[in-house]
Amino acid sequence: MDVDHLQDRLYWGLNRAANILGRPTDAYRPAGTTNPINRSNRYLRLRAAFCRVDGNFSRSVGYGVAIWRGHFDASYTRVGDYLVQGCDVWFIAEQEPLLPVLCVRTNRVISITRQLTPGTGASTAAADTTVTIMSNWPASLLGTETEGKSSAHLPGDTTIPSWTALVPYVQDQVVQPTDIVTDAQGIKGVVVAAELSNLGWRLIVRQVTT
Repeated sequence: MDVDHLQDRLYWGLNRAANILGRPTDAYRPAGTTNPINRSNRYLRLRAAFCRVDGNFSRSVGYGVAIWRGHFDASYTRVGDYLVQGCDVWFIAEQEPLLPVLCVRTNRVISITRQLTPGTGASTAAADTTVTIMSNWPASLLGTETEGKSSAHLPGDTTIPSWTALVPYVQDQVVQPTDIVTDAQGIKGVVVAAELSNLGWRLIVRQVTT
């Protein structure tokens, strides 16, 4: 079996489907750790369609689902690229040979920062220093079913919201627990767990309350 030829035919078929079902889409390839969908990062315009992971176009994806299946010619795209279709933004999470292309639909734009203190990587600093891990990155943020409580344990304490954040792997940057996630509306959370897989980063973030 000629795997390369089979892969080429598969992408050709996806392109045919996208030409019928899809819409014009801009592809962006991040360069650096800031604003991946800056116009300077756009490298391709293609047609693309997105549906449920099972390939079903006749049913909606549903509530609380971040992973979609992409139908487009993936010959020139790669994991971590962003696809922008009007106001809708996806990033490619998985593009394995002979398998469906998996994309994450984003709903927020986040920045991740880290507070460094002398002796923890900023030995020459005289005071706390904030470093930016990534800035203005479209990501998927979905609420988790877990509940958190304030450490004060007061009778009137309310539940502390937690999210699962999905974001591509970025330029050798490592996200760590205690890093701060801030969205475009200024809502902040602290990373309590960070998992890196072939799909990118999956972060558990607990909202900072005051």
